[in-house]
Amino acid sequence: MTPDRAAATIRYVIGIDGGGTGTRARLTGTDGEVLSFAHAGPSALGQGVQQAWSNVSQAIENSFRNANVRTWQPEECAVGLGLAGAIVAEHKRDFMRAAPRYAAIELANDGYAALLGAHRGGPGAIVAAGTGSIGEALREDGEHVSIGGWGYPVGDEGSGAWLGMRAMREAQLAADGRAPAGPLVQAVWSVAGNSREALLAWGDGAGQHAYAA
Repeated sequence: MTPDRAAATIRYVIGIDGGGTGTRARLTGTDGEVLSFAHAGPSALGQGVQQAWSNVSQAIENSFRNANVRTWQPEECAVGLGLAGAIVAEHKRDFMRAAPRYAAIELANDGYAALLGAHRGGPGAIVAAGTGSIGEALREDGEHVSIGGWGYPVGDEGSGAWLGMRAMREAQLAADGRAPAGPLVQAVWSVAGNSREALLAWGDGAGQHAYAA
């Protein structure tokens, strides 16, 4: 399908914001009217392309369901995605190769997509902190600058996962008797348990999403 023909078939525009904890979708008509919003599970590309597409697809399906649109086709949709991990070329390539046949599709890192949305494509800066974290800026001369955003577990200072890991560290110290068992530690213990065995078992199965939660 040629670009002009693809554009002529577009009836819906879908915006996707995906990270390590969840995926949000906004469905609009080509006139900009917002038809619905929807949610699904995590779609950070570092957690796997298959999971990302599964949850992105679920969020899109949910958005049509919420808008009471019963029949639609991918060829009628233009999709713009801001996904955590899209800055990694290999992740972006693999994700785009697995894409359904939408009329149009664009993928950017979630931080850059948030920057463009916050300032309507103009110069500005944001600090985004969710499951991960990153600082993004677009300068007057068009230069794009990113700070942080190095990912779980070594970077993303101030993010949900980063804070969760430090809370778990306090819970471990308290279990050893090396730190007081205050309200934060008690909250962690209520989820993961307060014995060495329980904390080790929880940590063995935990990932970015679990620490952020």
